[in-house]
Amino acid sequence: MVEVFCERKRLLGVVISAFGVLFSGCGVVEDSARIRSGVVLSRTIEFASRYNIERAIITVFQGDGFEVQPGSGTGGTLRFVREGNALGEERFGEWFSRGVFLRVEVNIAEVEFGTHRVSSALEIGREDQFVTTRKGSRRVKLLLGRVERLAGVL
Repeated sequence: MVEVFCERKRLLGVVISAFGVLFSGCGVVEDSARIRSGVVLSRTIEFASRYNIERAIITVFQGDGFEVQPGSGTGGTLRFVREGNALGEERFGEWFSRGVFLRVEVNIAEVEFGTHRVSSALEIGREDQFVTTRKGSRRVKLLLGRVERLAGVL
């Protein structure tokens, strides 16, 4: 009888975990549609206030040479832009040379009390024509890691 109870308890845990994975996956799709881009990177940050997360995002992205775009910050979305230069071309290749802009849109969504998902979408372009890209995603992934660490310190 005890073994049957333990098996049912274990099965219930598996079912609850499966629903958690299913619903969290749905949240990522919603975020990607909201960000309007097919290239979405995200991190989950626990035990940090939304204010601290926003401050961490701004600090980290500005520290990496991005400028905050006007009107940024409303509705939990922060937008940054950075122009390529000789150093960027040397580090990342010709796709990030002078005259090329990398635009990042970072969205903060509370998934449960005390837990936020920080998602970012990348676009690259010249002048006003931007397209989604995977180029630079490794760099933005590193920046999101810094945001996660800094949000816990602030």
